[in-house]
Order: sequence, then C-alpha cells, then structure tokens
Amino acid sequence: MAPFGDGRSGADDGSECDVNDDCKSKVCNLMKLCAHSQCDCPGDSCTEGGETSHDCASGWLCVYYESLLGDIGEVFGQEHDYDAGSCQAPCKAGCPEHYSCNAGGIWCSADASWADPVPSVSWSGAAEGELSGRGTTQIVPLEIGQPVTLSAEASSPLGMSVRDFKWTWSDQSGATMQVDGHSATFMLEENQMSGRADLQVSDPDMRTGQLSVQFHGCFGTGKACGWQGSGCCTTCDDKKEFCL
Repeated sequence: MAPFGDGRSGADDGSECDVNDDCKSKVCNLMKLCAHSQCDCPGDSCTEGGETSHDCASGWLCVYYESLLGDIGEVFGQEHDYDAGSCQAPCKAGCPEHYSCNAGGIWCSADASWADPVPSVSWSGAAEGELSGRGTTQIVPLEIGQPVTLSAEASSPLGMSVRDFKWTWSDQSGATMQVDGHSATFMLEENQMSGRADLQVSDPDMRTGQLSVQFHGCFGTGKACGWQGSGCCTTCDDKKEFCL
C-alpha cells in the first residue's frame, strides 16, 4: 500500500471503491473500501497512541503495527521498521462512513457487512406484515392450518442487481423445506405451534443478507381454546371453550 506522501491520487483510506486505482493506498479491499495506507512516524519510533504523519489523511494517525496486530516481526520472522505503521482513524476524531468505534474504544473499525445486500419481506394471507434489514427478525401470530405467503425484495448498497432469493422453512418438529424465488407459501400443520421462515439473498459477488420471520401458532374461530382460554388468534368466549 502506498502512503499519501508519494503524491498519488485517489480516494482517502476508508472510502468506497471499485478497483485498486480508485484509492490513494492503491488497494481496494474485499469490503469495497480503500485499504489503510502504510505510513512513517516523524520520530525514531511510533508512540503507542499513534502520531500525525504526512502519509495519513487529516485527522488520522500513523500507528505502529505492533499496537494493532502484535509483534509482526516475530510472527513473520523478519525485521521491521520501528517508525513505520498503518494509518488509522481514532474514535475521538469521529469515525468515517462505514466505520464504527471498536470494542476498545480507541480506533475506528470498518463495518465488514456494509456492502451486503439488504433484504425486505412482506407477508399476506392468514397473517399480514412486513420486515426489512439485515439480521432482523419478527414474531408473528399465525392461525394453525392456514397458509401465509411471503414476498421478498432486496437492495444492494453497491447498486448491484440482487436476484438470488432462498427460503428455508423449519417447524418445531425439526423438519425443513427450502424454496428458491421471490415468494414462498408456508403453513403450520396441526400440532405444530411454531415455524420460522429464513430468507437469504445474495448479490453477484456472493455477499449475503438474511432476515427471519418467526410464526407462533394460534387457534382460529370455532377452535377449542387452550388452557384457561389461551391460544386463540383473537379471544376465547366467556366460557373459555371456543375461540371467537
């Protein structure tokens, strides 16, 4: 990775990119972000908290490799420059887009999933609703024995076309069913009080996004109520015998 100080053009470290030449560091990583540049600290060695360097963007600091990754020289069995390191964004200066403050609270770390496709789903039939976002889940009541149809869409932060949709349906018995396509219809069979529809979408570079809808079974109109009038999709009658 080339330092900023060599006069090369391109986007700053951490910026969105498509190819290596888009970046000042000349490396566009797998997250589609410009990789952090190599840098030299002004003195004989980089201090533990990092130092300002002409090789790094404004607000970023040159941090010695050992402060980030441990003893690189020992790991790779080679000597290393004690005044060299990698440009890093400190949390106190504010993290750039697609970055967040890491667990240590000192340095900003890239969000490895920012470029993953974002799924959304709506459902209709015996239940109605919608859900969107990577890693999201929602619990939905569903009348036992009645079908629900789920329809999915997805968007890509990179503007890619997302056409790969895979559904996995699993119920409390442990049985699973897989369906490909934008939509799928599922149903809770008799004596199955719960089921889950997992959706996975993929872009052409095989980045993925997932969400889940969990269905909890309930009894429809005219069905016997559960224990002490429980379990109805709506309410139980006054005698706590049948669902209304």
